[in-house]
Amino acid sequence: MTLSNEQYHADPAVSASHLHAIAKSPQHYWSRYLDPQRQPVEPTAAMRLGSLVHCAVLEPEELHKRYAVCLPRNTKAGKEMALELDAKGIEAVTGSDMDLALAMAVSVRSHPVAAELLSVGLAEQSVWWDDPATGLRCKCRPDWINGLTIVDLKTTTDASGDSFARSVAQYRYHVQQAHYLQSHIADRFIFLAVEKTYPYAVAVYELDADAVAVGKQLQQSNLQAIANCKDAQAWPGYTDQIQTLSLPRWAQHTPELALSPDDF
Repeated sequence: MTLSNEQYHADPAVSASHLHAIAKSPQHYWSRYLDPQRQPVEPTAAMRLGSLVHCAVLEPEELHKRYAVCLPRNTKAGKEMALELDAKGIEAVTGSDMDLALAMAVSVRSHPVAAELLSVGLAEQSVWWDDPATGLRCKCRPDWINGLTIVDLKTTTDASGDSFARSVAQYRYHVQQAHYLQSHIADRFIFLAVEKTYPYAVAVYELDADAVAVGKQLQQSNLQAIANCKDAQAWPGYTDQIQTLSLPRWAQHTPELALSPDDF
């Protein structure tokens, strides 16, 4: 279904972002999505750049309809120009960010596998379904759909295999994949990673069976947590009790500094 980004986000169905919030705590989920007095979340600079790059790569025909280079905002003329653009529904960006997004787009389109994946398909299609286990209404908005393959574009500081695997775990990309594939709009999920610094290196990844299994388990656990909290009308935070903490494993075996007489 083709909807604007604003219409999609206004729908209350459970997205992958909802799953990430409940994984932190039910209180975080409630305050982000259900609190009647919740405050709008302002996108960070990294999020704004990510959206700009997504548009440059996946919807280049829309780029100059949605974004325009603005004079520096620390000047009177820049502030006035930004307000004028905002009134027209156009997001003001810096020239350096626009140049960066265009360079990253060229790099992606120059990668043979990435270019083939993006040669056919649709961007930003919204999908809804009901989770069989909990009955929760769910939604997703894949970056790109090529036949039965979802292509998910990620901007990153390091697209190497080891580093991106850490990003998958840290940012729960495997949970996102499980959520998207549960929609049955596709049966394959591919990550397209592009670095934000020259030479804007590109890598294309699929998760192995173990990562896929963990993602599915976490997605179902998160959905069940949302359903349980809604049934109980209770949204607890971390804990009401004093807890004992241990050092992380990497910090538990720090070698002692050996000093010799010459060190004094």
